[in-house]
Amino acid sequence: MAVRLEFLTQDADEIELAKRYWAMDEAGTYLEKVTGLVPFRQLTQSSFMSSHVRKYCRAYDENQQCRLCGGPILVTKRHEPRKAFQVSARPCTACAELIKQDELRIKQAEEAELQRVLEKRSHDMACRTISYDALADDICVLLLAMEALIGPRLAKGTFKKNECDALTPYDTGFFFNRLREEGIILDSPSAARPGAYFLENGQLGVHWDRAEFSLVADGRLGRGEDAIRWIAERDFNNPEALFDLWLDYAVGDVVRYLLDQCRIYNLVLGSEGIEKIKGTIRQALRVYSTSQLWSVIWKVVKDASSLASHMYFNRIKASATIPNKIRKQLERAGQEDGISRYWIRPGHHLAGSLGTVFSRLFSLDENTNGQQARERFAQLVHHSSAEVDEDLESLVRSFILQAQDSPGAVQMICQFADLVRSGVQTKPALEEIIGVVGT
Repeated sequence: MAVRLEFLTQDADEIELAKRYWAMDEAGTYLEKVTGLVPFRQLTQSSFMSSHVRKYCRAYDENQQCRLCGGPILVTKRHEPRKAFQVSARPCTACAELIKQDELRIKQAEEAELQRVLEKRSHDMACRTISYDALADDICVLLLAMEALIGPRLAKGTFKKNECDALTPYDTGFFFNRLREEGIILDSPSAARPGAYFLENGQLGVHWDRAEFSLVADGRLGRGEDAIRWIAERDFNNPEALFDLWLDYAVGDVVRYLLDQCRIYNLVLGSEGIEKIKGTIRQALRVYSTSQLWSVIWKVVKDASSLASHMYFNRIKASATIPNKIRKQLERAGQEDGISRYWIRPGHHLAGSLGTVFSRLFSLDENTNGQQARERFAQLVHHSSAEVDEDLESLVRSFILQAQDSPGAVQMICQFADLVRSGVQTKPALEEIIGVVGT
C-alpha cells in the first residue's frame, strides 16, 4: 500500500476503520467503497467519512515526494494519492510550515522597515518649510481654491485627494499633482490609513488615493489662519503665470463639455484624441471664450453622431473625426467673423472652486475671451505696482528717519539685510523692522 498511516488514537475500532478507509490493492484501487464503511457508531452518512477518519490518523502518500525535503506528502481524501511515483508540486506539511514561518519573518521585517522609513518621512515632512513670499501667483490662486473646498483643514489639519474633486470641472488630479510635485502640499504618513504606503524593491511607494495631505508650513508664519490670510491678501504681479493657469482651467472646462456631449451621443474619445483636442482648444482660448468653444463642440459632436449612421462608418470611426472637425471649425471661424454663438453653462456642469476664485478675484468666467482675460491680469499688475511704489516709498522714508534717530542704526540695517537674505520681500522686511523699533 502506497499510503502510510500514522495513528492518533488507541481505539482499536477507530484504527480498523482508518485502515479499511485507506486500504488498496497493488494497482491503487480501493478495496472497499466508502458507503460500505457506514454506519460507524454515530456516523451514518458516508460524505463525512474522510473528515471523520482524519481525526484518527494522518495518511502520507509515499508515491508523492516533497520537492524540498524528499519526504512523503500528507493526503486527506481518497482521490489525492497517486498510483505512480512523482515529485509533488506542493511541499509537505513540515516544509509548508517552515515556508509560512519564513514568510512571516520576512513580512515582519518589511513592516518594521516600512515603519522606520515612515517615521523618518513623517519627521522630514513635519520639519519642512518654504517661504510663502516666494510662492508664484498661480500657486496662490490654486491654494485659495483648495481652501474654499477644504476649509480650515488646509491650514491646520489633513485632507485626502478626493476631497478636492470639485476643484475644477475636469482633471482635478492635474492641478493637485502639480501642488504635490512642487512641494506645496505634502503627504502625512502619520495621519494616513493602513496600506497607503508600501516598500517595493527597497523604495517607498504611495497609493496617493489613500494618503493624507497637509499644506507645507511657511518658515516665518508656520501653518494656520495667518498663513492663509497672507496668501489671500497678497498682491499679484505675474500676469503670465495667472493667464497660463486660466488657460489650464478653461481647457478642462471645454473638455468636460466635450466628454458630456460624447456620452449623450454614445461617442468615445481615446486619450490620444483628447490630448490633440486639448492643444487645439488651448490655442483657441487665447482668442475665444469657453462658452463660444462650447458652441463649436456641440456642433462638431452632433455632426459626428450623424456621420456614425452612414453606411461605411460606425461610432468609433465617427469619434475619430472629432479632433480634425474641431480644428476645421476654428480655422473657418478665424477666416470669417469669429464665433458668434455663446452657449450657457449646463446646470450639472459646475465651474468648480477654481472657477469661483477666478470669478471673485478677477471677474473671469466662461464668457470671458482670451484677450479680455489677459488684459484683466495686466491691469491688476499695473494697479498693484502703483500701490506698492507709494507704500514702499513711505516705508523707506520711515525707515531712514528712525535709523537717523536711533543709536542702533547699524543693527537695523543688518536686520533688514538678514530678512531679505532669508527670502522676505522688501516691503514686509521694512514693516517688520519699523514695527519692532516703534514698539
